[in-house]
Amino acid sequence: MTQTQQVQERAKEPVSRCLIRHLVVPDVYWDAPWPSLANHVDLLAIDRAGSGDVHVVQIKRKAADALKAIPRLMHVPAQYRWIAFLKETADRRAQAALLSHPSLYPAQGPGRVGIIEVVRLGGDTLGANIKRAAERFPGSLDEEVQRFVAACKPTISFA
Repeated sequence: MTQTQQVQERAKEPVSRCLIRHLVVPDVYWDAPWPSLANHVDLLAIDRAGSGDVHVVQIKRKAADALKAIPRLMHVPAQYRWIAFLKETADRRAQAALLSHPSLYPAQGPGRVGIIEVVRLGGDTLGANIKRAAERFPGSLDEEVQRFVAACKPTISFA
């Protein structure tokens, strides 16, 4: 595993904790087969113990890579979509571009991709903070959520 892959894998924990602070009793799934077995997202959180809104997160090492991943993320069915990246001082221009980029918004209708910044803390610990809150995308995913919850066990659960 490369260092980049390792950091992206390690980022799942702090990003999960970050979302847990903002959701109501979520079930969190890492490397989730969403919306089907053919597709995976880095992190999937279903609010209200698996009966609420769907939050999907793609995690990238660099802000520039996060920016490139947004068009694909826009096609993933979810009420809330998030992009997470590791904050690095050398990447400031890409970080600024990401925070205000028009691709965070759909071509039509409501919604905004949220941004989560993964930061290095002391002792090689990672933390995560919401930089821009996601805004709700339209649609109901009740049937998809019921099928998914019946077939998959959460990585982190409070139920």
